[in-house]
Amino acid sequence: MLAKSDGTTLKEHTNDLLKVFESLKEAFYFDDPFWQDLKISIIFHDIGKATSGFQEFLKNDKRYGFRHEILSAIVAKNYTEKEEIINAILAHHKNFVKVKELLKEYENNKKYQVDRWVDKEFNELDKKWVKKFLRFYGFELKDIKLYNIEENVKKWTSKRRLKNIGEKEKFRNIFLSAGLSICDHNASAGILDILNIKEENFNFLNSINFYAHQESSFKCNKNGLLIAPTGAGKTESALAWLKNQIQKRQGRVFYILPFTASINAMAKRMINEFENENLIGFLHGKAKFFINEIFESKDGVSLKELIDINKKIIKPFKIVTPFQILKWAFGVKGFEKGLFELKGSYLIFDEIHIYDKELYKKIIFFIEWLMEKLDVKIFIMSATIPTFIQKQIQNVLNTQLILPDEKFLYKIKRHRIKLLNSSIEENLNKIESFLKDDKKVLIVCNTVAKAQKIFQNIDCKDKVLLHSAFNVRDRIKKEQQLLDFSPKLLIGTQAIEVSLDIDYDVIITEIAPLDALLQRFGRVYRKRELKSKDTNCFVTTKIEKEHKLIYDEKILLKTIEELKKCEGNILKENSIQKMLDNVYEAFDLNEDDLRENFRKLLDNLYPFNEYEDSEEEFFSQFDGIEVLPFELEDEFIKLIDNQQYIEAEKLFVSITKRKFAQYKNKGMINYFQPNNYGKIIPILDLKYSDELGLLKEEEKNFNGFVL
Repeated sequence: MLAKSDGTTLKEHTNDLLKVFESLKEAFYFDDPFWQDLKISIIFHDIGKATSGFQEFLKNDKRYGFRHEILSAIVAKNYTEKEEIINAILAHHKNFVKVKELLKEYENNKKYQVDRWVDKEFNELDKKWVKKFLRFYGFELKDIKLYNIEENVKKWTSKRRLKNIGEKEKFRNIFLSAGLSICDHNASAGILDILNIKEENFNFLNSINFYAHQESSFKCNKNGLLIAPTGAGKTESALAWLKNQIQKRQGRVFYILPFTASINAMAKRMINEFENENLIGFLHGKAKFFINEIFESKDGVSLKELIDINKKIIKPFKIVTPFQILKWAFGVKGFEKGLFELKGSYLIFDEIHIYDKELYKKIIFFIEWLMEKLDVKIFIMSATIPTFIQKQIQNVLNTQLILPDEKFLYKIKRHRIKLLNSSIEENLNKIESFLKDDKKVLIVCNTVAKAQKIFQNIDCKDKVLLHSAFNVRDRIKKEQQLLDFSPKLLIGTQAIEVSLDIDYDVIITEIAPLDALLQRFGRVYRKRELKSKDTNCFVTTKIEKEHKLIYDEKILLKTIEELKKCEGNILKENSIQKMLDNVYEAFDLNEDDLRENFRKLLDNLYPFNEYEDSEEEFFSQFDGIEVLPFELEDEFIKLIDNQQYIEAEKLFVSITKRKFAQYKNKGMINYFQPNNYGKIIPILDLKYSDELGLLKEEEKNFNGFVL
């Protein structure tokens, strides 16, 4: 009896699922009844394929319109009274909204002259083979009867009846349904092993002489909150904490970072540290474009398969944006598997507070819920958290505060600040003089346009520009340049603020909120001591119109006030906390109804259902539309003609919805559907340069790139 059109038998496929099941048991902590129920679900999940119609479909590709999982659930109901097992089998391909529609179709079918299509398929089930199959797995022989399973579906699709389902029952169904789907999808993909992180994977930590705060992180048995300067080994601290936790129990690891560049760099670093790329995965909005650059292509493994492997519950250490876990709170398709993977997991957050206030609150509330419902543990680290946020995290998430000792802070002498009462373009001579003195210079601008302008107006052969208005193809090249060798001049925007392990001699930056500036300073003299009386951190204090659109002017003014107090002197690390507290005004986590509404969203997630409204709410948070610059159209078409779809899509540039609407109103957006692509793409009538990125509207008709 076949399970797949490639000749795989039902017994072979079931045994493959059981191999995944055994591997899953090593990676996740559930009680024994759960594992027993999952094993039963696996054995019965495809048994409905043992009909003449389905076998004809597999052997001869003869059309077959009946869903095998419905018959599988009916057979299982002969052997178990546990609803969650029946439900998991019923839903391992379609949610109950779809199953309900199918059952209605089968009841009122016009295809066959029978009372019920279900009856017909049940009668064609090879019950003799089914009994033999089940006896092999230890089930007693019994007559197999036709049962009604519609009540299982109605219970989970009726809003009135959902209210009567208790939390324990809900989570049993979520986890069992997800567990079966994970085993089935992995087995079908030929991936039978769920990998785990082992103690020896942390051997690289043995060569480090731990600072006191790193030692405290390692010994921390609770949730941790580490406040330490940039370059003080926070990543090693988090991994030391993780090593301690993994020794007690397994769990998936999510290392959460805010920016694509920092995620890609961290993925490469972790592969190198763990010495095993199979343990490391990463997910963000453009991950599919970077995967082939970071992971080696193996014989017989396509790029599509590499992308799929990073999404599946295979790799135990994933580096992600907060959105990759937050999406499950909104019931995005597959949320059951998302919650399964989060069960008993370890979340490591770097700079949890740098998002806007509403997103920060949602992250805190979601972690709180995950800790309460799914036994999640967390480690949060930052160089720039105001005291009131520290207290919020400690109170809500029950974290142990870990701080460097005063002697360590006192020894750090890395930054001396000078304020420039001018714009950044008025300081080009200063920048060029640093370059002539053979210093490595970092320039951080608040807008793409300003970064492009500065880049063009500085004469330096060894320079790189990095910002969000590059397409992925060029972004990959530039990020690789930063990792392979640091260019003498790096000009960028906010994307270089967090977690990039780069080290420059001098920084000239536009004014920004204090925490952002401190992160930028952290890319200069990262692990060195400033021994001379030189100044290495220059901040322009001219607040321009564009800056006010990005940042709160009041915070910028307070930042300038604080910087004036320490101007000309070495920035003392033990004074930073007070500076932050002077700049940022406290707010109450419960100042609005967000917690209550977000909690309600979470508590009203039920398995087997669709949540289109909340999915739409989640995806509406993203302010980006992919467009193709008109100059790249011919190259895009050529790549599509050669079926190089991923390479073609690397040419897209993301712009905001507001900009898209403006360009559309001006007639600068045209639509085009290439042959063999199946999607309509927007073409933007703006120039694009692989050196500068997408140029502004006023430059589109220029022969050169004059800004």
